Amino acid sequence: MKRNIFKTLSFIALLGMMVSCRKEAALNVDLTKYNIDNPVANTDLDAWLKTTFLDEYNMDVIYRYTRYYYDNDKNVAPSNTAQVRPQMQTVLDGFILPYRKIAGVTFIKKSIPKEWIMFGSGAYQTDGSMILATASAGRRVTIYDVNNFNVNDAALVVGKLKTIHHEFTHILNQQVPMPADFQNITKSTYNATWTTVADATARDNGYVTPYASSEPVEDFAEMTSHLLVFGQAWFDARANAASAVGKAALKAKEASVVQYFTINLGVDFRKLQQEVQNVVRNQYKYAPASFPYWMGQNLFKTMTINLESPIYADNGISSDFATPYNTFKAAVLAANATQKYHLDYIQMRFESATVLTVRAAFSNATTQYFGDYSFNYTVNATTGAVTFTKVANGTGTTFSNGALFTASFTNTIQAYLTGKTFIAAWLPASINADNFNSYGGFYLSGTPTNYFYGALGQTL
Repeated sequence: MKRNIFKTLSFIALLGMMVSCRKEAALNVDLTKYNIDNPVANTDLDAWLKTTFLDEYNMDVIYRYTRYYYDNDKNVAPSNTAQVRPQMQTVLDGFILPYRKIAGVTFIKKSIPKEWIMFGSGAYQTDGSMILATASAGRRVTIYDVNNFNVNDAALVVGKLKTIHHEFTHILNQQVPMPADFQNITKSTYNATWTTVADATARDNGYVTPYASSEPVEDFAEMTSHLLVFGQAWFDARANAASAVGKAALKAKEASVVQYFTINLGVDFRKLQQEVQNVVRNQYKYAPASFPYWMGQNLFKTMTINLESPIYADNGISSDFATPYNTFKAAVLAANATQKYHLDYIQMRFESATVLTVRAAFSNATTQYFGDYSFNYTVNATTGAVTFTKVANGTGTTFSNGALFTASFTNTIQAYLTGKTFIAAWLPASINADNFNSYGGFYLSGTPTNYFYGALGQTL
């Protein structure tokens, strides 16, 4: 008993010494200097985030570091505050505003996740893959790798946008389940160990990426995000490069995605795709979304120009092109008083990345004929500069048919095309969503008002 009393008295004495020491060690330190990231500070960044996202969309952007928002088995770095606004501006421009314009204010305010968490580094998996973003419970999106964001790096911006649209698709699927038919298109080839799947194998099995082959929900999100952000031309090029089975599966999945948005969600997918692509092409200048890029890839094999089509009445056509076109059309009609040939269209047939055939389709009362003329062309996939050069015609029936109108063709269509530099572009700029990605053309370098365009085809 005495021993216990002694121990208690000793502890009290020691405690008194500790308290006494603390009183004597007065600190003359401004602790705010050691806590720069003060959660209550209303910085310019905080004010912008509040006005832009919290006030408008009830959306809280949390960029200050806290362990509460990530799994304990991962190590992530805090966000560089200088990168937060550029990253969130991209979220606004390339994700929120397109949905707001096409789906409506009510839709985006209701559907958008209410918490956006930002971390500076990526989160790594045990299989070596890095997580760029996650979505959870229909409420939260977490964006990783913010510190490496560079708004001037178009490929990086587009990649991040693709991830954001992917994650939002998961949230939409939680609100309205994905179509059952989609899950059955490639049901037998899903593979949880997707990191071992080669890209070509995934493509030939009908997947837009190897990750899409991991499970149906990821497949649907990958399909949606790639169609929206990478664009229709990119998707078509991948489908065209796939096996027959793979292409059929990819196109079936595309149809299912479009129907889900249009019917199940009441959102016009093609209009949404056009709006996102306008941001990717015009604001971020992403080269693989440009028409010159796909010309260089020889994705589009034909461009068909028929000035009698309503598309030209709706969107206009340059008189610089319309005049030689109509002059040639009149010459075709006058060439044979008995047959009275009608010029049906002019078609540019891109046989390869350098060889072009210009075809005049003409008909009498019963039969259509083709008259061909040989050209070479060059395209700069970066600048869009294109030149057309007349070369000796090929041989065969279509070239013989073309010889019927050689003089008038030379003085009209050929004279317009040659000796100039054109710029390849998605034309017309006023095209509606139904025809978006289906038309392209060329304008005279330095004179955008001098142009022509036509319906694009991917097969000869």
